[in-house]
Amino acid sequence: MTPTIAFFGATGGCANACLAYTLRSGYNAIALARTPEKLTTQLLTQPGITQETLDTHLRIVQGDARDIETVMKTLIVTSTPQSTTLVSLIVSGIGGTGELVLTKPSPCDQIPMRMPTIPHIGIPNPHITEESTTALLGALRRIADERFGSFAEYAAVAPRVTIISGAGIKKGIKDVPLLFKPLYAALDVPHKDKMKMERLLGAEVERRESLLCGGLVIVRPSFLGGDHKIAEPGADSGYRKLRVGTEAKPEVGYTVGRALIGEWIYREVVKGGGDKWVGEGVILTE
Repeated sequence: MTPTIAFFGATGGCANACLAYTLRSGYNAIALARTPEKLTTQLLTQPGITQETLDTHLRIVQGDARDIETVMKTLIVTSTPQSTTLVSLIVSGIGGTGELVLTKPSPCDQIPMRMPTIPHIGIPNPHITEESTTALLGALRRIADERFGSFAEYAAVAPRVTIISGAGIKKGIKDVPLLFKPLYAALDVPHKDKMKMERLLGAEVERRESLLCGGLVIVRPSFLGGDHKIAEPGADSGYRKLRVGTEAKPEVGYTVGRALIGEWIYREVVKGGGDKWVGEGVILTE
């Protein structure tokens, strides 16, 4: 049976690129999207992706990644009273869109004007990644409890989870060049949200009957550049320039293309299975 992969945050550059490679190679996918039209439009700009590709290989679930019921629909391929088939892999690229913040609300309610603050990158919902991760774990728990006769039955088919986090998030890892330290300091708000995601998943991995028993892969790219567009079939994407490190042997770099991150996840986890990277924090840079 052709494996089915679930995608969250697929309108973002990295996950969108991974989804495009996945569909172009004939895999089936289920993607959760708040605005399906936006996702469809993005995918149809990808080289080698046609409407027929989407009709044949993609199912889009409309909704919010913070809603457990909606997340469950994204994780379940088929379900009957006798059996439930889950996706084999989950790829999550959820994160807020950053914007430069120069002011903050006045501490006095009677003063309507905003006050200057230290410039930093903010996101509309500074807890979006944490909240969506909580919903994902809640959905997996309900699936394990309600759709399988025992935890052992769930564990035998539990999906592997790959999340896109970021370099410079976990303390004690030298994966950010000195010149970029001030830039990463300005990313404190989105980075705190990503760190909460990592902690939630890390705590779940440590449980005796972990919902993540299919394995967890954490991808930590350097500062992201470029867009979601993947290479034409047969063209050189620049993949050979990608440097891969781990927490034990980190790579230090300035930037990396979003499409390259998506290609790495496709090659190593979707196509390759990801066994080599389970339990790792994989640092990707150019």
